[in-house]
Amino acid sequence: MKINENILSIPPHISTSWKNIKAIHMKGSLLLVTLIDGETISVPELTPEVIETVFVSHAKYLEDEVSMDSFSNSHGATEHLFSQIASESSEADSPFRLGINNIEGITAAMQHNPAQANAPDLPSEMLTKIISIAKIVSPDETMGIPKAEPHCNCFHCQIARAIHQGLEEEHQDLRTNSTEGEEEEVADEELTFCQWEINQSGNKLYTVVNRLDTKEKYNVYLGNPVGCTCGKEGCEHILAVLKS
Repeated sequence: MKINENILSIPPHISTSWKNIKAIHMKGSLLLVTLIDGETISVPELTPEVIETVFVSHAKYLEDEVSMDSFSNSHGATEHLFSQIASESSEADSPFRLGINNIEGITAAMQHNPAQANAPDLPSEMLTKIISIAKIVSPDETMGIPKAEPHCNCFHCQIARAIHQGLEEEHQDLRTNSTEGEEEEVADEELTFCQWEINQSGNKLYTVVNRLDTKEKYNVYLGNPVGCTCGKEGCEHILAVLKS
């Protein structure tokens, strides 16, 4: 005999996974197990302890199934949201509008839910996208996002935790770079040679070409927000344009 949240095995009457079982109930002293295909199995002479284990295990299976369904629905909703964001960005005049005005949509899609406290982790790729969006929207909008509840892993808390951690790391990097910039001296090589050739191609839009490899080319936008097609914030291409 083996009974847990995955299988029900009571030889010689039944041995199957819970996914094949539609319902269980008692009729007198008999445990009746109704299968998905409609057949009902009668299991006699079970002790009260075994009967309790059967019902507790089935309940645990149902709880896990509901959690996974909730995760799948939320995951699908979030993926749909990012598809909309990507579509808006591809149709925009500027390639740097990705995520603008969409942080509100993300937080609205995911509300704190204590019932999902033990939800599985969201994909790291999805959280990375959300952090990237948060970094380029207005500070007031991102700082207004409620912080994650301690020890809660619901989807809202995962997203909120990732956004706040990402913004804190960015601020720390800016402080570190600022301090290092004050202490470092400009090398003689930087004074005599500039690796990047810079040409203005539009309003606040610049083309940056590597003089050592002309196939390496980027577009830098100095509007709001500042961005580069390399995808990195504060990259050397943006710095080169600013220095020029």
